[in-house]
Parts: sequence; structure tokens; C-alpha cells
Amino acid sequence: MPALELSVDRADLDRRSEAIITAMLLAGTRSIHASTKWLERRLEDQTRRSVKGRLWRAWKSDAYPAQGRPAYAPEGQVYVNGGKRSIGAMAYWTKPGFNKKASGEWLAIPTPEAGVLGRSRNITPGEWERRNGIRLEYVHGKDGKPSRLVAEHVMFGANGIGVRVPTKKRLRNQRYINRDGSPARVQSVTIFVLIPFQRFANKVAVDPIVRQAEAYLAKDYRERTTAVGRQFS
Repeated sequence: MPALELSVDRADLDRRSEAIITAMLLAGTRSIHASTKWLERRLEDQTRRSVKGRLWRAWKSDAYPAQGRPAYAPEGQVYVNGGKRSIGAMAYWTKPGFNKKASGEWLAIPTPEAGVLGRSRNITPGEWERRNGIRLEYVHGKDGKPSRLVAEHVMFGANGIGVRVPTKKRLRNQRYINRDGSPARVQSVTIFVLIPFQRFANKVAVDPIVRQAEAYLAKDYRERTTAVGRQFS
């Protein structure tokens, strides 16, 4: 019986093995990129439907390595882009919990009459007093109504914005009017509403969307690796 000779081109086999491994790794990288972006967009959509304003734009994502580069351990992350205010706002809408002062005291919620401190955060009672030179008085809440910090013996500012210390000149000036458009008068104005805690809204369910993204990743990777198998079969 003649001898059977088996000839193997090791160089060609190595090249094909390397190509298959590279294709499989590339499939993983592309699946991570696709599922990460899918998760970001779903979170944006859910946030936009549940929360007024532009908070949905705070969702961002990154995936590594860059698209088109195979890797043994590709990674993707979706996160809240921005400072403490954006992160805190997203936590308020996406997590259960309570918003309260660290010291356990009252949480002071500013009214429109309080104004704001720059663009980044609300003004505090102490900052308001220093800015306006007016001492706030504590008024205890009754019959289920919240307690308040009130500015006594003040008048509304020009065009009904903010409050001012009343003077005869200001009281005669037509620019100083009440919120309802009536002539300015000396009165008490609520500057802060005091509450012991504020329950988070928790209107954006993140966990179900994350689980959907995990299922999307598994399905996408399975389809990509199946295509790789057909390519090299």
C-alpha cells in the first residue's frame, strides 16, 4: 500500500489562524462600540421623555480601543458628562433616595424671589442675607404647611424681581411693582421653603435599559462571529 503523505503549509496555516483570531477580536470590539452607543441613545430617549429640559444631553459614552482596532478586552462606558450639578440632577431622576442636608437640618428650597448664585447652583440662606443685607426670619409651618424663611418689611424690586429694603423713593418709583403688577408696598416675602428631605423623583429606570443593552451586546456579537465563521469556512 503506497504511503500517504500529508503536506501542511505552516506559514499559510499561521496566517489563516492569525486572520481568524483578528476577525474574532475585531467582532468583539465592534460589538462593544455598537452596544455602548445603543445604551447611550436609549438612556437619552428615556430621559428626554421623562424629564423636562436638556438633562438628556448629559449622557455620554466612550469605547476602547478606537473603532477598527481589535483587542482582547474591549471596554465601553456610559456616563453623565458634567459637574456636580449634572451628576446630582441625574441621580435625582434615576435613583431612589432622599435629598437632604448632610447635617440633618432643613433643606432650604429657594423661591423665585431668592434669585440664583451664578449659573452653577442655587443661593443659600446665608449667601442671600449677605448679598441683600436683610435678615431672614424663621416661620414655623402649621397644618401640614412647610416652614419658611421670610424677609420681613420688604418690597419687591424693579419690575417685580427680587426684594429690596423699602424707601420712600422706591415706593414712589413706578418701576417697583408687586408680582401681580400692583404698586409696590411693604410686606413679608417668602425667600426659602424649608423641608426635612426631598424624595428623589426616580422616573428614569436605568437598570432595565442596561439589561437590554447586555442582551443587545450578546446578540450582536453572536451575529458578528457567525459571519466570521462563514467567511473562513
